[in-house]
Amino acid sequence: MNHKHIHQQLTEKPINTNSREIYKLKCNTCNNAHTGQSGRSVTIRHKEHTHYIRKNNPISAYALHILNKRHEYGTAEEKLELLKPYNKGTRMNCWEAFYMQAFHQYKILIKELQINDINPLFKLAYTSCDLLRIP
Repeated sequence: MNHKHIHQQLTEKPINTNSREIYKLKCNTCNNAHTGQSGRSVTIRHKEHTHYIRKNNPISAYALHILNKRHEYGTAEEKLELLKPYNKGTRMNCWEAFYMQAFHQYKILIKELQINDINPLFKLAYTSCDLLRIP
């Protein structure tokens, strides 16, 4: 089994593979971000979000944000960023929670994604590393 140190895991650069990823989707108007995970291609997940918006169906937090605020959304090439490749499961859920908390801390998380529990270990990790590539 390959065990990496926490610092190595946190500073690994994402591989652009289009599957099983934690992703960031930015609003074209306010530049705030939605973060999520997908076990499928993230470009397919982006198409699902835009489909919900076009059909006026606020089923996802991103669609809800765009529809309620009357903001604009962009193409996957413009607004979708791959953050972390990973296998589906508990660790992927932890990475998603990590990015959600970090975006919340830096005040770029869309308001439609609620953060209920703040994990102090996440705060230590993202304040000591440049993981977020925040514009």
